[in-house]
Amino acid sequence: MTAMQDNPFGGLAPNLIPNPPGEIPTAFEAGNGNPASPFAEALDWDAIAKNLVLDRPLKLYIPDKQKYPEFEFRIINSIPQEIADAHNKGFREVTDPKMTELFTDLVAGTTKEGKAFRPILMGRPKAVGEMVRKRRRQQLASLYAGMDPQNKELGGKYTRNVDRKDGTEATFGGAGWRIRV
Repeated sequence: MTAMQDNPFGGLAPNLIPNPPGEIPTAFEAGNGNPASPFAEALDWDAIAKNLVLDRPLKLYIPDKQKYPEFEFRIINSIPQEIADAHNKGFREVTDPKMTELFTDLVAGTTKEGKAFRPILMGRPKAVGEMVRKRRRQQLASLYAGMDPQNKELGGKYTRNVDRKDGTEATFGGAGWRIRV
């Protein structure tokens, strides 16, 4: 027999000769986890999978929201200024464990100092929210009324020939309006 008959890949370059895989590793026995784990305690895979962000329907998903139609909810960061602002607007931290369980282990970001802040689920009655929105609309209407030229007194030394409708003055004569041919 020749060398070509013994090895069918004898005439091929070394990078073209197939390398068969090694032995297949044996599977772990039932109840015996991976012995090469960096954790001393057993991991609760169900709790980890439940809190994964990938399993959430939306990032700002609020579970069981439909059970409370008379409340409105917001998710804020655990920054003291945001918490105080939410309290001033009538929001309180939701304490129902079924609603807050998705937010317990999440991190929303970090401050400039590197301290992590977390999302907090806040809620308030819709009646309080409507009252806050009504007051805000009244305040904006008052500000807009103050900026409206119809509400300003425009008679004075520098406001001659002022159009009362929109508070403007125009002169359509002079050298700038001559057409040159």
